[in-house]
Amino acid sequence: MARIKYPKDFLNQTELFKIIKAKHDEDPLTSPITPFLSQTGIDMDKDDTNTDKALKNDTLYDKTDKKGEDYTQDRNNLFNPVLKNMKSELQFLKKLYVENTKELGHWGAQVDEERVVYPTDFLLLTQLFKDVHAKHQSFPAGSSPLALFLVQNDIDIDADLVKTTKAETKHDKKEQAKRDAEKYSELRDKFFNPVMAHVRMIAQYLKSLYVDNPKELGDWGYTVDDSPRKPRFRTTTIAAGSTRSLRGIKLLSKVENSGAVGLLLHKGKTAGKEPVVLPVAGKFTIRRGWGILRVENENQRENGKISYKTTNIGAG
Repeated sequence: MARIKYPKDFLNQTELFKIIKAKHDEDPLTSPITPFLSQTGIDMDKDDTNTDKALKNDTLYDKTDKKGEDYTQDRNNLFNPVLKNMKSELQFLKKLYVENTKELGHWGAQVDEERVVYPTDFLLLTQLFKDVHAKHQSFPAGSSPLALFLVQNDIDIDADLVKTTKAETKHDKKEQAKRDAEKYSELRDKFFNPVMAHVRMIAQYLKSLYVDNPKELGDWGYTVDDSPRKPRFRTTTIAAGSTRSLRGIKLLSKVENSGAVGLLLHKGKTAGKEPVVLPVAGKFTIRRGWGILRVENENQRENGKISYKTTNIGAG
C-alpha cells in the first residue's frame, strides 16, 4: 500500500503547503480538492496567511535563539576564568583548614566528605564567588587567609568580581532570549499546526481520489512511497494477569515467548476455548487466519514478553 511521507522539518512543511495552494489556485473552479475544501471548511487563503505568520515567527525564533547562544558564549568567556580561580582559591583554603574544613562554610562553600561541592546553577555559582570575595574583603587589608595565595598566583579577585557582574548581565540576557524564543516557537506552532493538519487531510482525500494511481499526489508536492515495508522485529510486554491483541504479524513468521512466564495464544480478538500454550522460549508459526493474535498472561505476578516479526505494527 502506498504511504505518504510528510516532511518533518518546519520549512519543508510550509513549502509543501505552498505547493498545494499554488496547484489549487491554478484553477479553483476545477481543482479536485475544491469539493473537499467546501465540505471541511478549509480556507486556503486563511491557511496561507497563517503560514506566513508562522514563517515570520520562525525567523524571529532562529534570530533570538542564536542571540541566546551568543549571550551564553559571552557569559562563559567572562566567568570561566573566574571559576577556575575560585576553585583554586577554595582548594587552597581547604588545605589551610585541613583540620576543620567546615570553616569553608564561612566562605560560602559547601563541603561534603572533605570535597567542595559546587552548584550546577549558574547564578548560585556566581553567588558562591561573591561570597568568597566578600569574606576576603571582610579582613583588614593584607590579613585575609587568601591574600598571599592571590599574590603568588597573580589573581586579581576584584577584577574577577567585575567579570562576574558582567557575566550575570549576559546570563540575564540569555535567559530573556530563551523566553522570547519559546514565545516565538509557540506562536509559530499555533499558526501552522492547524495548517499542517489540513495538509494531511488533503493528502488522504487525494489518496482516496487517486486510489489507482497514488503517484498523482506528487503533482501536489507530496512524496509517495509504494515500496514494500521491510519486516521489523518487535517485543511486546504482556502485563501480569492481562491480555493484548497483536495485529499485522508477518504470515509464516514465528512468534517467540521471550519472557520468563508461559503464555496462551488465542486466534482472533477474543479468548478462544482451546488456546495454544506457548512455553518460555517456545515458538509458534503464524498461519493464515492468525492475523490477529490475542496473547494472554495468566501469571498474576510477573509480566510476560512475546517477540514477533511485523510489517504493520499494532497492539491493543
